Amino acid sequence: MAKMLQIFAVLCALAVLGIWFALGAHMGWSRNQIETKKVDPITEIAFSEFEDGFVPGIDFLGAGLIGSGVLFAAGFFLSKLKPKTS
Repeated sequence: MAKMLQIFAVLCALAVLGIWFALGAHMGWSRNQIETKKVDPITEIAFSEFEDGFVPGIDFLGAGLIGSGVLFAAGFFLSKLKPKTS
């Protein structure tokens, strides 16, 4: 049971890292909108438009890795709490 929990924790950490890299690896806070810069064709003035979308930030990465660490530690302590048989 404890070994399974530790394996699950490692898989969760790898999944969090993979999602963070795949969706942009943003080094700031997570965003709920994606900024797109555009230029007005008539006046040639640059402006920004925002579209709905999720870009995971460093807070997403930190929370995922801390959660995985807690699961891993719980598995470690569960292995130490096995009842002794005589």
